[in-house]
Amino acid sequence: MNKFLKWAGLALCGLLFGVTVATTTHAAKESHLVKEDQQITDNTYYITAKQAQQLKQQNPNTVVLAVAYGKVPGFAKGHIPGAIQMSTNDVESQANHWNILDASQLRKNFLKKGVTANTPIIIYSPDISAASRVAFAAYWLGVKDVKIIDGGQQAWKKAGLPLQKKSDQAQKQTDFGSNTVAHPEALIKTPAEMVQAEKQNPNLKLVSTRSWKEYVGDISGYSYIKETGEPKGAIYGRVSKSSSDVAYLTNSDGTLKDPQAELAYWKKKGITPDQEVVFYCGTGWRACVPFFIAKEEGFKNVKVFDGGWYDWNMSHKKDPKKYQVQKGAPGSKNFKIVKTVSAER
Repeated sequence: MNKFLKWAGLALCGLLFGVTVATTTHAAKESHLVKEDQQITDNTYYITAKQAQQLKQQNPNTVVLAVAYGKVPGFAKGHIPGAIQMSTNDVESQANHWNILDASQLRKNFLKKGVTANTPIIIYSPDISAASRVAFAAYWLGVKDVKIIDGGQQAWKKAGLPLQKKSDQAQKQTDFGSNTVAHPEALIKTPAEMVQAEKQNPNLKLVSTRSWKEYVGDISGYSYIKETGEPKGAIYGRVSKSSSDVAYLTNSDGTLKDPQAELAYWKKKGITPDQEVVFYCGTGWRACVPFFIAKEEGFKNVKVFDGGWYDWNMSHKKDPKKYQVQKGAPGSKNFKIVKTVSAER
């Protein structure tokens, strides 16, 4: 009996040791871009939940936007105090090929949420991409102070901060404060503009933030896009593992990883802060996360090609010679350039 108890005790210790090692190893792999002691500047876009609370307290005019495609899931059951719901449909539309709306419509939609060019905004969403998409639209348009909560509402709850159930009404504004787009250089709207940009700078780095299977043309990633492939010259950016994540950039809890590993990968691909770098995905969401990370990391000439694969593919079908498509991994025997026929598999 004593031998059994001794064996059982040793086995239990071994099991606990294994769990501890596994937990420690997992924790060691978790790294963070956003830190509580970071200095928040105009070039800081991702902040912690506690930093968001502090900024909100310091400036009562701050508008908090809870973002999702359509309604924010579970909003009535609890949300960040004072948050106003905003759909991604307020910054993009299917009729516009899921591209950013024109500036005049965008101004109207932000004004309805109480946002002007001089209104500090803090954005959060169930995933980092939706918040970053709305943040990019606001930045491009000219909202001067744009922040995104790293980890969203889950991070807020984890920090022990309170939620509210009552829905507040947006304090609508009438004067945005500017009639010109503040950052036109950040957005390449159409495939035609993309072709022109490449002509102007042959060293431009067009970076796909799509998954590897999308990048090599195995899948399109979208139910409404049949054809597969990428714009000619696209570089694989190692950002997402599917069409609905930016998994290489995020931890298991949805917070952003320290991007040093990805920056090193990008450097090997020639994607460096001194280059003109253009991120794109299928329709814009995934491209906006690395856009803001790159800006925080000192990239001086970084942009989003809004049309992405969705627009490029449609243009390719109309004019395949001008809008050429690549399929397969560059350098492999299966790699090819499609410039005379549809990119459909």
